[in-house]
Formats: sequence, C-alpha cells, structure tokens
Amino acid sequence: MTREKQMDVRRGAVVDLSHPLRAGMPVWPGDPGVFMETRTTVEVQGYRVRRLELNGHAGTHLDAPAHVLAGGAGVEAVPLERCLGPGVVLDVRGREVVRAGDLDGIDGAAFALLRSGHDRHWGLPAYYEAFPRLDPDAARRLAAAGLRGVGLDWPSPDGPESAELPAHKILLDAGLVLVENLRGLERLPERGFLFLAAPLALAGGDGSPVRAFALLGCG
Repeated sequence: MTREKQMDVRRGAVVDLSHPLRAGMPVWPGDPGVFMETRTTVEVQGYRVRRLELNGHAGTHLDAPAHVLAGGAGVEAVPLERCLGPGVVLDVRGREVVRAGDLDGIDGAAFALLRSGHDRHWGLPAYYEAFPRLDPDAARRLAAAGLRGVGLDWPSPDGPESAELPAHKILLDAGLVLVENLRGLERLPERGFLFLAAPLALAGGDGSPVRAFALLGCG
C-alpha cells in the first residue's frame, strides 16, 4: 500500500464506488431506461421536484432474490446487516471466466469485491457487450465462504448471452447480497475497509439502485 493510501486509511476516507444516475444513461439492453423530468422549480413554485423513472437495475444496484428466484424475497426483506461489512478486493483483471481458483483470500471478509477493470467501459456499447462471468464453481465457492455479499465492477455474474443465470441463482439462493456495476475499485486497498451498499425499501422489488461506498481504515 502507498504512503498516500495509508494516510487515507488513517483519516477514515470515504470512497464512492457508485455510478451517478442520469437521464439517458446506459442500462442493460432491453431494460427500461432512466428518465428524469422537472415538475416544479424554485423560481415558479418555490421548491424543486423532479420525477424519476427507472428500473431497479439501473446504475450501481443490488439484486434481490426475487430477481431470479420464483418466490424469492423482495428488496425490502434484505436484512440491512447484510448490506455492510469488512471487504476484500480480489484482482481478476484479464479473466474472461472467473474460476474458483481466482478467489483465494476471501477468508475473514464479509464482502468480496471483484475488480476486473471493466468499469472503464461505462457509457460505451462495449460495457454490455463483453464482460467477465463467474464459473458456477466460483459462484459456489463464494456462496459457501460465509460472506454477506459479492460486488462486481461489471454488469452481471453471468455472461451477456446467459439465459439460465446460474451464478445469479447460486449466489442469491445462498442469501448473499449481489451488487453490480461498481466503479473505482482500484482506489481501495486489498483489505482494511468497510463496504456499504443499502437499497431502497422497495416492497416486492427485484432490485434497487444503491449508493455503494467504502470507509477506509474500518474493516
């Protein structure tokens, strides 16, 4: 770790890991887009209100079991204590398929954050066209590791053409929190931080945008 990063840890620096939500931002192909409309203004009504329309998987977001499991719990039923905890960053750059052998070092962590570097393509067609995927054995290893959750700096643990979504189902069926579309994992140390990503309490929701961030020096 560099001296600069050590100083950040001592200060308890907060690192934002979320993509901002914007009208017209990229979303999973075929999903409803993000729409924002100003309904009142400070100049006319004395206060500003904007209408926001988006699907639950826009931007940096959390998947609930209801996303892929029949009868699975909605977002509001995800225990908040499962949405934060000590994290570890695993470097999986260069892997098209992340395998169980790539996941060494997760012992003692509550969240495994997988850094592929794919977030550099955010806003480009390439972001949703090709990205890493988790081998089912890798997903099973994560599910059995005593974690609270997994975070990715890419759109999905399954490939872009996957119809069965095996990694989704393995992780969510095991009760893990799944956070997708993180950014900036290179700004974190390998360990020594607290990861937080709380969803909106959407009754029956299959997913929710989150403000994911890390608090350095608190893991």
